[in-house]
Amino acid sequence: MSREIKFRAYLKEEKKMVIVETIDFSEKSIQYLEKNEIIDAYLLRRMIFEDIELMQYTGINDKNGIEIYEGDIIICKYGPEITMKVKWIDEGFKTLGKYNGDNYVGYVKNSAEVIGNIYENFELVKAWYKEE
Repeated sequence: MSREIKFRAYLKEEKKMVIVETIDFSEKSIQYLEKNEIIDAYLLRRMIFEDIELMQYTGINDKNGIEIYEGDIIICKYGPEITMKVKWIDEGFKTLGKYNGDNYVGYVKNSAEVIGNIYENFELVKAWYKEE
């Protein structure tokens, strides 16, 4: 079984999340669709890597069917309820969190629930978040 490869990007200046249509590694840019209300059509817009945060889909959906991406904040309810962030570590997607002062590292599971992401909902993890 193969995993679907797709990305989303957080546009730093505009403070919004978009689905990536194409990635151009030689030009260091992405393209995404944006609705133009004036002409009532979608236009392909280009952004360079330094103006975005690029996140890859883990290949797993949460318990509600929402796709889980790197950078998402999830609630794990397997055992004690722990708020965790999704990150690429050691060649795989893992979850990182704290509970009662202890660090937890786990695997991304479809029993989790996405409650936000570290770019739009940083307040959910700021108490324990530390950039590795």
